[in-house]
Amino acid sequence: MKITFDKSPANKIKSDAFVILCYEDKDLLTKEKKNIETTLNTEILGITLEDFSGRDTEVEIIYSNDKRIILSGLGKKDELTLEKVRKACARAVKKANDYKIEKVAVEIVQDESLKRTIDVIAKVQTEACIMALYAFYKYITTAKEKRITIEEITFFSEFNNLKKFAKQIEEGIKVGSIIGKAVHCARDLGNEPSNVLYPEELANRIKKLGKQRGYAVRAFAMNELQKMGMGGIIAIGKGSKNGPYLIEMKYNGGKKGDAPVVVVGKGVTFDSGGISIKPSAGMEAMKMDMCGAAAVVGVFEAVTQLKLKVNLVGLIPSVENMPGGNAIKPGDIIKSYSGKTIEVGNTDAEGRVILADAITYGSRMKPNCIIDLATLTGATVVALGHFVTTAMTNNSDLKNEIIDSGQATYERVWELPTWMEYDKLIDCDNADVSNMGNPARTAGTIVGGMFLKRFVENCPWVHLDIAGTAMSNSTGDYIPKYATGVGVRLITHFLRKRYS
Repeated sequence: MKITFDKSPANKIKSDAFVILCYEDKDLLTKEKKNIETTLNTEILGITLEDFSGRDTEVEIIYSNDKRIILSGLGKKDELTLEKVRKACARAVKKANDYKIEKVAVEIVQDESLKRTIDVIAKVQTEACIMALYAFYKYITTAKEKRITIEEITFFSEFNNLKKFAKQIEEGIKVGSIIGKAVHCARDLGNEPSNVLYPEELANRIKKLGKQRGYAVRAFAMNELQKMGMGGIIAIGKGSKNGPYLIEMKYNGGKKGDAPVVVVGKGVTFDSGGISIKPSAGMEAMKMDMCGAAAVVGVFEAVTQLKLKVNLVGLIPSVENMPGGNAIKPGDIIKSYSGKTIEVGNTDAEGRVILADAITYGSRMKPNCIIDLATLTGATVVALGHFVTTAMTNNSDLKNEIIDSGQATYERVWELPTWMEYDKLIDCDNADVSNMGNPARTAGTIVGGMFLKRFVENCPWVHLDIAGTAMSNSTGDYIPKYATGVGVRLITHFLRKRYS
C-alpha cells in the first residue's frame, strides 16, 4: 500500500474518495459542509447529510457531482481524543474498502484541543488507516476477489500556513507508516498456523528480517542450550519433535558501551498445555501463544527503520509445549539457567519457565532495563477482560514510563502489586520455587509475575501480561480478529520518547 502526502489543494488531488472527519455539532457540521464544497469545488445537497450527525460511531459515504466523500464522526468537539481520531480514520478507510475503492485521500485533523503537535496527529492517523486495513488471507485459496482493494492513501491538509507544517506532517506520516506496518508484521506472525511457524521456522524468519533491517540474530538450538544450561527452555521444549530455541536479536543504534534495553517475548508457537493438557475447546487459538515474541519482532521492525539511538536486545525463548513421551511432568524439578531449581506444579504454566531463563540471560547483560511481554495467564482476562495489559515491576519510574506510553498509544496498562505476601505463594518444599501458586488458582496473574521477578538480577524490570490484549475474538475499528499486534506501538513509543 502506497502512503503519500500531497501539498496540493484538495480539488487538485486525484483520488477515488475523500475522507473528512466531522464533529457532532450541527453548526460545525454546517460549516464543514461549506468547507468541503469550497475545498473540493463541489456542491453537497442538504438531504445527503440528514442521516449523519457526527457521532463517534458514525461513518457515511455521500456523492456530490463527480466526488465520493466519506464522512466519519469524531463526536463532540470538547470531548475529542487521539483515540477518537484513530477510530474515525479506521472506520472511514474500512468503508472505502467495502466499496472497493482503490485510492483514498484523508484530511489531516486540525484541532488545538488535542494538545498534540501536528506530526503526532499525522502519525496517529496514518497508523490507524494502516492497521484498519489488515487482513490475513494467506491460506484462503477460493477467494476470487481482493479482500483489501485500497492501493493508495494520500493525506492532505487545508492548513492556511501549510508550508510551516508540511515537514512535520511528512515526518508524522513516515513514522506512522513504519509503525503501522510493524504492527502488521507482528499480527502476521501471530496468525501463522503452528505447523508452519514452529521454533526453528520462527528463528529463520527473524534471521531473514535481521538481514533486511541490519540487526544481528543468533539462534541457539538444543545442543547449544544444553551447553549454556538453559534448563527451563529445554524442559518445556523437549516434549515436541520441533526442538526449542533461544533467539537473540541485537541492534546497536546507541553509543558503544551504552547499556542496552532488553525486550523479552514469550515464543510458545503452540501450547497444548503439555501433560496438564488444556481443554480441546478453543485450543486452536494457542498458535497465538507466541504473540509476545511477535511483538518483539514488530518492535525491531519499527526501531531499526526509525533508526532510534538505542542499543536494543531482543530475546525470544521459543518452544512447542507438547505432551510427548519425553515431555516434562508435574512434580518434575528443573535447574534453570540462573541455578535456581523449579518444581513443576502444572506443565501448562510453561511460559514463565522459559521466560525465567531468558530474563536471567538478559539480566547478565547489565541492561538499562528489561521489559518482557507474554500471553502468560488466563487469569488476567478473568480479572480485567480484553481492554488492558497488566503490568508488574520492581521499578516505579520504568512503570510510569510504560503506563504513559500506554495512554499515548491506547495500549493501556494497569499495574498489579508485587507485595511479599504474594511472593510467598510460590515457595515450595522440594525446590527453590514452584511454577504454580499455593493454593492453586489464587491471584494467578500476580503469581506468574512474582515467579518471573525471582529471576531478575539487579536491573529495572517490568512484566507485561498481554493475554487479554494480544488476541481478539471480534473485529474492532482498527483491531482485527485474532492476533492484534499489541505491544509494538506501546514499546516503540516508550523507546522513541527515551531515545529519539
